Amino acid sequence: MTSHSLPPSQWRASTTTVAGRVVQYHTRPGLPGGLEVSPAALWLAHECAKYADPVLSVDVAFGLPALAFPTRHNAVLTRHAGVAASIAHTAPALTIISDGNTLAPAHYQTILIEVPPTREAWRQRLCQVWPALAPGGVLIACGANDAGGKIAASDVKALFGRCNEQSKYHQRLVTAIKPAALASQPPWFAQPGIARDTWTHIESHGRRYVSQAGVFAHDRVDAGSALLCQHLPVLAGQRVLDLGAGAGILGGWALDAGAALVDLIDVDAHAVASMRHTFADCPAVRVAWGDLLDGLPWAQQYDVVLSNPPFHAGKQHDDAMVRAFVATAAQHLASDGAIWLVANAFLPYRALLSTYFGDVTSVATTPAYQIIRASQPL
Repeated sequence: MTSHSLPPSQWRASTTTVAGRVVQYHTRPGLPGGLEVSPAALWLAHECAKYADPVLSVDVAFGLPALAFPTRHNAVLTRHAGVAASIAHTAPALTIISDGNTLAPAHYQTILIEVPPTREAWRQRLCQVWPALAPGGVLIACGANDAGGKIAASDVKALFGRCNEQSKYHQRLVTAIKPAALASQPPWFAQPGIARDTWTHIESHGRRYVSQAGVFAHDRVDAGSALLCQHLPVLAGQRVLDLGAGAGILGGWALDAGAALVDLIDVDAHAVASMRHTFADCPAVRVAWGDLLDGLPWAQQYDVVLSNPPFHAGKQHDDAMVRAFVATAAQHLASDGAIWLVANAFLPYRALLSTYFGDVTSVATTPAYQIIRASQPL
């Protein structure tokens, strides 16, 4: 079970109805999918009532099926630290799992998955939960037709041999019973970065990084991060923090540029697992799974803060996430330190940074990106 320190002022209690019962959940800006329960999560929670325990809810918004049926043998698998914090705030006794590779074999009779929007992330989840579902157990997946729902059925059919589909309200529900043996192994079931306990590899400036499907830019150096690296100064002896570190590319650059300490934090458990693997032999690097709205796990002031921050939750622009990045940077930056940020060129980040810093400079701009340096925290 995951434990969290939760500032109560950040959370807003909301309710929805599942199988005739009112279910409370806690939300705040920055969570994937926004502030409301998704239609897919609601459908999965209703389906949960029909099937046997034990149940595993995978990436379902707010862990809704487990919240709706608290007396059943439920567990939640989530890669998002903010979702884990939300569930822990609502139901502290609920079992929360962040690493799908640790699931007990053939343990669950029912697995519910809210389909992620990218096919690679979806296939990775199927690879992770396949061994955890007991033979004869039921997998139920649901997603919006324009955000993963349409891709779900063909992959389930390839893995399970057959499936049933239902569609309503722009959502698609796929149900399949696990056979005693793998019907046939689709090629992606063994693909690096998707198959269990495997990685994709990224080579950059003589350092080899690992990553996994679903992590931002999991198979390449993102163009924005590369541009930021080109403009960063020498960091000899500096204390560096990378906010939203992804596969750790910026942190690795800082380490190679002479930084004395590099702290990396990301909201995605898969990104954190990747970075821990990459930097396993680097004592100057610390890695943490966390949502910045819960604060940093380290009491540390930094000379340099780096970030290639996300600006959306699902399909929606989300200023709250970027404000959390900037506010965290300002709080943890040494008085003579600086934050270096890369962002899409169209985003108004200079104005946002100016509310937290006395000196904000555009270091470089391209048609796609802007590099901004901010110092003198207010």
